[in-house]
Amino acid sequence: MGKLFNNVPVHDLQSNSVIREWLVIGPFPNPTMDEPMPDGSYQYGYYTDFLSQVGGETTTEISPDVEIRFKNEKYDISGIRPFKIKASKSGIVSLDSAFDYLDYKAAYAYCCIHANKSQKAYFLLGSDDAVKVWINGKLVHSVDVGRSITPDEDFFRADLKKGLNFILVKVTDYVRDWGFIIKALDEKGFEQYGSKIRAKRDLCEFLNTTLIPVKANPWNYYFTPGEFPELRWERPYLTEKVMGKFSFTVRWFNDQLEEVTRADKPGRYAFYVEGKTTDGRVVRRAKTMYCMPENWIAWEERLKAKLDFFPVNFIDKKVMEKYQDPISEFVGRVLLLSILNQDEGAKLISYLDEIGPNDPLKDFTMNPLIRDEEFHLAIKRKILGVENKWEPLRMPVTISKPAPVLHPGTEEEAGFKKGTVKALRKVCQEWYNESGEPFVILIARNGIVILHEAFGERPDGPLTVDTPSEIASITKLITGLMFAQFVDQGLIDIDDPVGKFLPDFPVEGEKAITLRHCFTHTSGLWSHEEWGGVHNPWLDNAISNLLPILEVGKRHEYNGMGYDLAGKVMEIVSGKSIFRLLKENFFDPLGLKHTVLEEDLAFGCHTTAKELAMFGQLILNKGAYGNKRFFSEETFYKLLPQPLDKFYPDIHGISWGIGITEMTQKHPLAGKNGNPEDLTVLSKHTYGHGSATAAILRVDMDNGIVISQTRRRSGMHYDKYLVKLLLTIENGLKEVKK
Repeated sequence: MGKLFNNVPVHDLQSNSVIREWLVIGPFPNPTMDEPMPDGSYQYGYYTDFLSQVGGETTTEISPDVEIRFKNEKYDISGIRPFKIKASKSGIVSLDSAFDYLDYKAAYAYCCIHANKSQKAYFLLGSDDAVKVWINGKLVHSVDVGRSITPDEDFFRADLKKGLNFILVKVTDYVRDWGFIIKALDEKGFEQYGSKIRAKRDLCEFLNTTLIPVKANPWNYYFTPGEFPELRWERPYLTEKVMGKFSFTVRWFNDQLEEVTRADKPGRYAFYVEGKTTDGRVVRRAKTMYCMPENWIAWEERLKAKLDFFPVNFIDKKVMEKYQDPISEFVGRVLLLSILNQDEGAKLISYLDEIGPNDPLKDFTMNPLIRDEEFHLAIKRKILGVENKWEPLRMPVTISKPAPVLHPGTEEEAGFKKGTVKALRKVCQEWYNESGEPFVILIARNGIVILHEAFGERPDGPLTVDTPSEIASITKLITGLMFAQFVDQGLIDIDDPVGKFLPDFPVEGEKAITLRHCFTHTSGLWSHEEWGGVHNPWLDNAISNLLPILEVGKRHEYNGMGYDLAGKVMEIVSGKSIFRLLKENFFDPLGLKHTVLEEDLAFGCHTTAKELAMFGQLILNKGAYGNKRFFSEETFYKLLPQPLDKFYPDIHGISWGIGITEMTQKHPLAGKNGNPEDLTVLSKHTYGHGSATAAILRVDMDNGIVISQTRRRSGMHYDKYLVKLLLTIENGLKEVKK
């Protein structure tokens, strides 16, 4: 440990660094409340002051030798003493590790900050989940949120006095990860941090920068037959500021993938640009452009486009239909402007040109998006010289002994007590009545569906069991299952470096991102659908230019970009758009009719509760469904969550799988009446993934249960009714495995 004052750790503000040494106090209860607390939060522990015995949360000093007792009409807690804890190498204070991985708890951490003069200090903070910070007894920061730890996510200022300043941090937890990281900066440190952030911002903006014709043209992605337009950087000053001066070469390809020097006919063309900076960084860009016929004047067209029901501010569907004509005329105008002004328009016009009068594509899978992506992918494989490097990805195999499939049955057949379905239906109806949020739910055991119903209605009418909904981040689980086919066939290993497949990445060293990094949020990347997302033909190159600032394998930061990078690996190996692969090698063989995924690999999948449950049954069957095996049981076990410190020593207290996460639910009676603290509802081997839309997919491997629910948002009392639903399922089982 470092400096101490009366056995309390002291952090030097002038070090401009993460505060690493703390005293922690806890754990305290943090149940989710049915009704809001006086501060508006639904977390008991976030609102409640557990330190009232020692002066409260606004105290300016807590003795390290004190014993904390908290007593009210609900709780009588005693025997809690502060103890010392140190942050990991990455700076994260793991409260999970400190308190043995409890859920729905709250805890405090405190120390002193030494300032050499009275001054303003600057703080950067990340937490999982909600957080409050007091300095010298004054509340200076609070965020009531459920989130994963992202360093520097929050920023706040505080006035420090000369000498010692008491800082108290309170962090509450819902489920799984629990901890925080906080960095303290003086004026000089804040200026340096600002410069670093501006440099990162400029780099990210450059990665979104493309090339456009040198000659002014309001339609940058259109030209007429003849010489190709000369290209320049869209933002030349930013480009030079970030990357320095460097030259680039431009290569043009026609719709037959032939490299050409001029456009002899109308149709689809692509440019590929490559340059190398003075410090050795490779820069690649590619875009589709449409060569339009000389005699076609696009702006003369007057389009009308029908807009499907779009529930703005919960507008009524019938009211919107009444205004369909003026809406269609205006949407047509918007559409034409978009086609002419955006690169997406060039993709659409090229597609329409290729369909022509004779429908030469004859492939309904080949939509405008997939057609354009596979056009660029073929060029990319040609440029990299890998057109025949890998064996094709094979289709799922037919098996002689079919695995269980979802099918309707009785409570008795599924191993439930009589009356369970009635009880479940009652919970679901109450859930909708109290929340006002409609949903569709499916519950099955060993493939036998005992409940599959819709509850409630949306502005466009009642839900049906076939109503698709966005499932947000459960998409990550689906991407992981798709990747499993590559692993199973020996085309890609989970721990292969990305550089084995994409040349702009290293294959060894501290910057060597692996596929496991991509799927477990440990690549150092952040955010979702950045830099064009998976639709960018050279997204991998954009990410490679971030390597100098990426902390690979140093911390767990939830993001979608790792999944998109994994998608670029799957594409280069297979020679197919990842969205074609998902449809042809996964959705169609699984028998899905309503599932659509064409936006991103970390979110954006629309599906029904039934088809979402089919993914769950595939997991329960360890890679098979019906007469199709998508991957082996051996590969299935490789997908399951594992402690990340097994692979990355700096990351503690977190388990993650290949798109699959632990989805256990703490039992309301855990730690009470002699029950163990880790008592769960249903078994501890329950997997799935969370969702920003509050959609549910949970697979209890021990009890053979699949639970799926599709919805648009959580609504009121979500946690209350989720627990109630799970308890009703557990209580309905004739035999429960824990």
